Amino acid sequence: MSAPAGARAEEFNPDWSIHPGTVLRDVLMNRGIRQAELAERTGLTPKHINQIVNGSIGISSDIAVLLERALDIPARRWVELDVFHSTYESKKKAQQKLGDFVDWANDFDAETLHRHQIVSPDDEDVTRIEKILRFFGVASPEAFAATWKRARVSFRRSQAFGVAEKNTALWLRLVELSAESADVGPLRARALRSFTRTLPRFTTLPLVDGFVATRRALAEAGVTLVFVREIPETRLCGATTWLNKDSPVIGITARGRKPDIFWFSIAHEIGHILLHAKRETYLNLFVEQAEKDTAESEADEFAADTLIDNSFNQEVADAATRNSLAVIAARLGVGTSIVAGRHGHLTNNWRTGAALRGKITDTEIVELEKETAS
Repeated sequence: MSAPAGARAEEFNPDWSIHPGTVLRDVLMNRGIRQAELAERTGLTPKHINQIVNGSIGISSDIAVLLERALDIPARRWVELDVFHSTYESKKKAQQKLGDFVDWANDFDAETLHRHQIVSPDDEDVTRIEKILRFFGVASPEAFAATWKRARVSFRRSQAFGVAEKNTALWLRLVELSAESADVGPLRARALRSFTRTLPRFTTLPLVDGFVATRRALAEAGVTLVFVREIPETRLCGATTWLNKDSPVIGITARGRKPDIFWFSIAHEIGHILLHAKRETYLNLFVEQAEKDTAESEADEFAADTLIDNSFNQEVADAATRNSLAVIAARLGVGTSIVAGRHGHLTNNWRTGAALRGKITDTEIVELEKETAS
């Protein structure tokens, strides 16, 4: 059937379809042509014509050419009818099969799916499953497993810590899609190293301002920085992934709601880019130091030394008051939250610098999301 006037063909997606044989039957009835007569005109057998009319078989391009000659109806029209009907039937069967994967779809965090308009709260189960598959760019849950779990070493590692892998993949996909829309050139490692030496001063700015400035500076070095809020049961502080061999992407959450953790995570991911293999995805999980593998431990060491030179560790550890920590931060040109966090890690005494660590607010999280989207 033709699309309504003024509508483009790709916009016309009815939830019904007519077999081309039904159209052929109507044409024959309207013209008073018997099936046997059409068989004689086309050189086809009466059985073949009857099978088409009854919807048992379709109309191939060769048959369409014969019908064009016999009935003066363009072959393209018959082929379009047949393709549309065949596609409709195939999609209907595929959607019926998707009904078996409701539990699979339910494993993804509904709030995140709704916030990012991946699915709608009103979607039926099959529609929701199909939208999730399209979001990940895969054809089936089996393809999702092959693409987003088996092929990524970090997902196998995360499994050991009871991490929700589907939500981890959901978060990482959001990071990648955001990065794809950013206009960032190829990685310039020397420029990235140069920026890293200035990163501490960015931590002295208000969190959102510091993020915006850092994002711009990293972009100049060929690194895309993206903020996506944490999804439940992922334990993610951040991640490093690659769009291609020259396009690294850093994804950051607000895990722990502490600015020092936020900045440490950014420095940690920069460490992966400078120290470790390209094209690998590194997931920075919130786990104990003893549980971290070699690459994660190396990235931690890089981040710690980047934010505060290790030669100052003893001075930071010896600080007995909040004011002492603030003075050290001012002298080093680094955020007070960074010094307070370092003091806590070195001494396991989190009370002295608690007020200096601050807290990432809901408003700041929303602003970070807006800046990433801009």
